Amino acid sequence: MYTLPGTWEKQPLIGHGNYSGLPPQGQLIAIILILLFFITGYGIYMAFGPPNKNLTDPWDKHED
Repeated sequence: MYTLPGTWEKQPLIGHGNYSGLPPQGQLIAIILILLFFITGYGIYMAFGPPNKNLTDPWDKHED
């Protein structure tokens, strides 16, 4: 195997342990996105899933 000059010492294939994580702005954006997806999913479940049997249409009650 050919190695580039200056890289004769054994290098790890993947550098591990040097990721410090998301900055505070990234954490805030991640939390907001997770909440948005959760609320959207819950709304779709309530509208089209089993709980929709208990929903009523308020416009049907007030027909003149």
